[in-house]
Amino acid sequence: MTAHRRIAMVVAGVLSVALVTGCGATDPKSEQPTTSTVPAVIPLISTNDLREAKPDEVHLFGLNDLHGNLQPPAGATGKIAGTDAGGAAYLATHLARLKAAYPASAIVMAGDDIGASPLISGLFHDEPTVTFMNTIGVAASSVGNHEFDRGVLELARMQQGGCAVDGCSPGAPFTGARFPYLAANVTDAEGKLPPALKPWTILEVGGHKIGVVGTVTPDTTNLVFPEGIRGFRFGDEAEAINRYVPELKAAGAETVVALLHDGGSQQTAKDVPVDYNDCADISPNVTGLATRVDPAVKALFTGHSHQSYVCTIDGKVVTQAASYGRLITDLTLRFAPDGVQASAVNRVVTREVTPDAATTALVDFYAEQARPRTARVVGTAAEVLSQSPTPAGTSPLGEVIADAMLAATSGPAGAVAAFMNPGGVRADLKAGPVTYGDIFTVQPFGNQVVTLTLTGQQVLRLLEQQWTNTSRPAVLSPAGITYAYSDSAPKGAKIIGDTVRIAGRPLDPVATYRISTNSFLAAGGDGFTTFTEGTDNVAGPTDLDALEAFFRDKPPIQPPTARVEKR
Repeated sequence: MTAHRRIAMVVAGVLSVALVTGCGATDPKSEQPTTSTVPAVIPLISTNDLREAKPDEVHLFGLNDLHGNLQPPAGATGKIAGTDAGGAAYLATHLARLKAAYPASAIVMAGDDIGASPLISGLFHDEPTVTFMNTIGVAASSVGNHEFDRGVLELARMQQGGCAVDGCSPGAPFTGARFPYLAANVTDAEGKLPPALKPWTILEVGGHKIGVVGTVTPDTTNLVFPEGIRGFRFGDEAEAINRYVPELKAAGAETVVALLHDGGSQQTAKDVPVDYNDCADISPNVTGLATRVDPAVKALFTGHSHQSYVCTIDGKVVTQAASYGRLITDLTLRFAPDGVQASAVNRVVTREVTPDAATTALVDFYAEQARPRTARVVGTAAEVLSQSPTPAGTSPLGEVIADAMLAATSGPAGAVAAFMNPGGVRADLKAGPVTYGDIFTVQPFGNQVVTLTLTGQQVLRLLEQQWTNTSRPAVLSPAGITYAYSDSAPKGAKIIGDTVRIAGRPLDPVATYRISTNSFLAAGGDGFTTFTEGTDNVAGPTDLDALEAFFRDKPPIQPPTARVEKR
């Protein structure tokens, strides 16, 4: 790569090389991760200088967690190692470069292509994003948890085409994905997959047959609206992959790759930059998955954690390409008489290239269709309202959303408190005028506000579930309720009982309280099953309408004072 095409991130005060434990290289004798070096200057690797293709190789270009980001993502989520990255029109140009250099190639994706999307895709049921994926020639994608946001029937529509229940989107009729969605570990009681989905597919590329199997995190059952996936279970991913390897071989697959919507992260030392092509002390769940998968699987494209890494673990290449279309994983499969060898590199989707004209036109069309709603000002924020957790685990913006739900339901529904889940808050709100597009980006799921009755004892049990329902704490942002918890106390005994107050009064375990939340949590989402014990459920406005009403005709919204104390 020539010097004028090289971009680097320089970290002040860091020595020229920092040693960390990782799996950037593999000892062929031990097949275990070895020590890797992370440079203080991380060079740009993109598509500027591609080596010549070899006759015995096939390339697979991997993406994950696009989340409908057709326009270039902004802020920190629009950078890789300090370089502006992402945007569908730039992504299309880089993929065209790669396909020109390596004609024996295909594009694959590891889930969350859609869902939790910005307004220009989400407003149109993510049809614009699937259309974009068709245009660039995606050959296969695993499902992600967000593919199930609106249930298995809507996912079948995304696969097969047709109008949404509220009508057809603008533009040409939606004909569905031209690529298969793969869900090998998603089955009902009879072992059947969701409608229209497949467990695996065979790609014929460069004269070779490559088996591709797809899975999604088993935690999906806690991450999406329970009613939409009722009757389906999300099984062990390695077991599902291994179960289908014999079928793939019988179908003629010369090698197998897996698309897993699950992943981890590099664990670099503090102040050490994360090299998007390294594998510094990769989290144990990634190593566990890789070692349990059949040796016939040569590569695992992962996702879900929005991180970047390239590893070799137990003889398998394991990668992830960050999120929002900022990186492309370039996997090389070399076919030789003695077997198939795999290697990979993550390439940055820079914005220095000429954006693809057809993709630009597609994005501009939907942006124009969305503009009247996107640009409408709904209120003002006095300062940045952050989605990031405070030391106690709540978020300022999450508490504002809880305030909005409480304000919308404190009248006829009689609500005295409200709760918002952290995963439902998708972005910060900037200081100054707040538009409909801004709040849609924050809350793109279209949940309803639901008010239900819980006893004081059930409220305490609900609060304890913040530490017991998933693998890591999920602290809800509250309104109308304050309390303290002990971080060092065991699970099930975190809440300091005499600190809990609702509507300013001490919690009474035998009293009943009207509590509001979104329909996702009310149905037991994120593992908060106590909500499903509620009675006298009353549906209110959508969460987006409640938030808009809360901002409208009010002074600039301030970040709330602390409601939860960590002791």
